[in-house]
This record gives sequence, structure tokens and C-alpha cells, in this order.
Amino acid sequence: MNLMIVDDHLLIRAGMKLLLKNTPAYTVAAEAESGEEALRLLDAQPIDLVIMDISMPGMGGLACIREIRARFPAVKILVLSMHEDEEYIYKAMQYGAMGYLPKTSADSELFDALRAIAEGRRYLSPNAQQSLLSVMFRDPQEDPRSCLTAREREIFDELIRGCTITEIAEQLHLSVKTIDTHKTHIYAKLHCSRRSELVSLALRHGLLQ
Repeated sequence: MNLMIVDDHLLIRAGMKLLLKNTPAYTVAAEAESGEEALRLLDAQPIDLVIMDISMPGMGGLACIREIRARFPAVKILVLSMHEDEEYIYKAMQYGAMGYLPKTSADSELFDALRAIAEGRRYLSPNAQQSLLSVMFRDPQEDPRSCLTAREREIFDELIRGCTITEIAEQLHLSVKTIDTHKTHIYAKLHCSRRSELVSLALRHGLLQ
């Protein structure tokens, strides 16, 4: 099985290659330090499975997962990330990853995940399973803003009222870039991809009169 390792840290890539070096079932055929580079390499050579980080400069891992699934549907994806928050796990699996492991996982768990995915099965670490279950079985009556920070709640309230990013920045005396970063976190935590979904969520929970 031809693998690609996508991580912006050289030491992580080197460690992964060393770990997989003496395993005949897997060949590290390519490595990339960004999502953009990964997509270019996938265009150039056959890859069966991508081991993908989430946080990288430029195109992040989540966006790259969506692109890979759209352009290379046969390629399987295993996320190996320092992020164990439920929103990252949920989004990664929703976008098409076959597995999710924290970077603190034991070597044996990585091989378990690779075997499962090679056989067409999904694989989640125990912590990732619990995080995903907490999303799936969240009380529908619970205020969806409970997972947001105080600042994110402020920005959420302004977004659902129709304020622009610039207007919110002026109102809260913050930069447009800071507000945009908060907005990205809000969308991820609430599993929304556009403002209309935020508004629908607010209406369902009686947060918008």
C-alpha cells in the first residue's frame, strides 16, 4: 500500500517514515508539508492512503480532506493530529476521513488504524469515539452556544442578527482578522459551513426572535 504523509513538521514526517520503514505492507511513496503540495503530488503519482495532519499553513487539513475526497475518491485518509476536540473529529469524519488518531497514540494503534482502513473499515481512537458520541447524542434542548467561549458567544449573537464581520470588529474594538478567526471556530464547533446554517440553528433553539 502506497502512503503519503502530510504534515508541516519535518520531524513528524521523518519519524513516521522511520516507523513504517520495516513494514513490507506499507511504502511511504510521498510526503508533503501542506495541503496544496499533497494535492499536487496526488495528481502526479498513485497513492492509496494519506496520513494527514489538521493544522498546517495555507490549506488546512480539513479543507484538504474535502478536496481529496472530491478529486481522488479512491484515496483513503487517516487523520493524525494533536487536536482531540470534538469539532475537529466530527468535521474530519464528515468530510471523508476514514480514521482519526491523536499524535499521542501508541505505534501499535497506528498500525491497527492502517490495517482497518486498508480493509475498508473506519477507525477511531477511544477518545475520538467518545468525542464523536458526545456530538451525536447531544441533548437537542441544550443551548448550542454552551460549547462557545464568552467572546465567541458575543460574535455568534451578532452574526445571527446579520451584522457583517467589519461591523462586529468595530463594535467589539477588534481587528477584522480576529473576528474572522473567531467565526471560523464558531462554525467548526457548531458544525455549520455558512451563516444561514447558524441562523437556522438559532431559530430551532429560540435564540433569534
